[in-house]
Amino acid sequence: MLKIRKPPAERVMELLPTALAEEIYRLASCRAGGTGDIREIMLRCDGLCQLVIGRERLPLYHSIDRRQTDELVSRLIDGALYAHRDSIASGYISIDGGIRVGLCGSASYDGGRLVGVSDMRSLLFRIPSGRCDFIDELYDAFNGGIGQGMLIYSPPGLGKTTALRSLAHKIGSGASPRRVCVVDERCEFSAEDYCDCQVDILKGYKRREGIEIATRTLSPDLIIIDEIGADDAEALLGVVRCGIPLVATAHAGSFNELEARPALRGLFTHSVFSAFVGIYHVNGEYRLSVDRI
Repeated sequence: MLKIRKPPAERVMELLPTALAEEIYRLASCRAGGTGDIREIMLRCDGLCQLVIGRERLPLYHSIDRRQTDELVSRLIDGALYAHRDSIASGYISIDGGIRVGLCGSASYDGGRLVGVSDMRSLLFRIPSGRCDFIDELYDAFNGGIGQGMLIYSPPGLGKTTALRSLAHKIGSGASPRRVCVVDERCEFSAEDYCDCQVDILKGYKRREGIEIATRTLSPDLIIIDEIGADDAEALLGVVRCGIPLVATAHAGSFNELEARPALRGLFTHSVFSAFVGIYHVNGEYRLSVDRI
């Protein structure tokens, strides 16, 4: 029997206070894409809440109080604080459907190390889009003699993770599928989206451990990771030495800005990536810029 899946935004609204959820439904119903175009829901305890739908950022009349905020956080972690301790310390909670909830609260430190966040005051629900308008162009860039791999970059909020989800599916399916392994540290990929293709998801693994496990035990043709940083450089070099192509994302506003980031300099020096794809939004349209080295 075919299982009908709800749009991710509707999964979130089931968790929200009734008045707030109904207001979001009303606003979404006035747009052509409905709830499927909701990209973000920002909740501020006793403050201004906002909805991002398409490219619009709309204020919400209804708010959320202290009690409702605490109850919502408890629902998000299913009452199991210990199981989410590490992700909360990193500033987010992941829930089913590839939805990430950014947290703003009071930090707790132990010996100079951030160990937790309490007294949540703001929650940002980032809703994954199932649509990548430029997936064919991105897939062509991947197939165009990329050598070691490809790095996708853009400023925050332009759809890098959505592009990565779509690219994983396209590479792992079709007439000539390749075996793709996704190291999904922030639990933003949903296994439900890949039931018909050769994509394996290491959910919740730290990038270093996930890359090592994928390389050693899963025999992938390609490894995908999201949002690389300075701590990932050594693990990425290990993948290259094993001859496995890598596709990843990073924050940058331009190729020159990407090259100038000290955390990524070693990846350029050792030619971890040979194709760099920038995502831009110009005059209401997405455009890609491809550089090769």
